[in-house]
Amino acid sequence: GSFQKAQWETKALIKNQKENKTQSLNIDIFAIKNERARFEISALLGFQVASLVMSPSEISYAVYPQKAFYYGRNSDRAFLNVVGMPLHPMNLTNIAFDEPVRGPGWKCGLDPAGLIYQCENAMKKTRVEWLDRKEGQKKVVITAPQFDMQWLFSAPKTEAQFKSDLFTLSQP
Repeated sequence: GSFQKAQWETKALIKNQKENKTQSLNIDIFAIKNERARFEISALLGFQVASLVMSPSEISYAVYPQKAFYYGRNSDRAFLNVVGMPLHPMNLTNIAFDEPVRGPGWKCGLDPAGLIYQCENAMKKTRVEWLDRKEGQKKVVITAPQFDMQWLFSAPKTEAQFKSDLFTLSQP
């Protein structure tokens, strides 16, 4: 779509190959394309796991079970320790907006309708695939050496009104 801001309700099944653990999460996304994003991550029964607020240059997140809070420069490594995902966190927002994964080594392909369908980084052995698109819903599969994520998106709410403090995260 051509919208600049949106809200998604998503579900993710994340498999950590290294620890042989699978986790099912609900991820609510509030985002303004290429500018700001907030992710609210919860587990079964609404148990709050993490809050994440970012811009292309800064990131802050709270991981509630570990009582950990981080604030700093946004980079490929900012998130690696938390979920073991070798992606710049802003790329999660790009994925939601059906935008290419950005950064060194990424190559993306478009389907016949001109929609992004796959991005791959051979050096990082990481692939992102957009599947099963229907009426705004989609499934995205992210595969990396020690990480596997199946991410189901509901159709975006593009009329979302964001409160002014939505993209601020204070240390709990």
